[in-house]
Amino acid sequence: MAYDAKYLHIPEIHWLGAFTSDIEKYAIPPQCLLPLTTEDKKRTEAMLSRCYLKHAEPQWRLELELMLEKGLKFEIEALSVHSLSFLSEAYLPSKIQGFSSMNCSMD
Repeated sequence: MAYDAKYLHIPEIHWLGAFTSDIEKYAIPPQCLLPLTTEDKKRTEAMLSRCYLKHAEPQWRLELELMLEKGLKFEIEALSVHSLSFLSEAYLPSKIQGFSSMNCSMD
């Protein structure tokens, strides 16, 4: 399948999930943070070695490196610590708005 990679590339894809930088940005409390397991670390290092993360997705690379550096992760459900509707009313709209702003500045 590696030989098909150049045909499977989706440059417009955006990550809506949780990034490590969201821990501070959205004030995730320490009790919601989880330590990375050995398997998490192995998978993250494997992802970092993939060619598309070396060149095409610098933000994803930085987030993965930050996750390894901090040794922490969190489930997206941890955002409900703020309110039950925080994920749908604040987090996702802010992520989507951020993508819209990025697309406007790229044009």
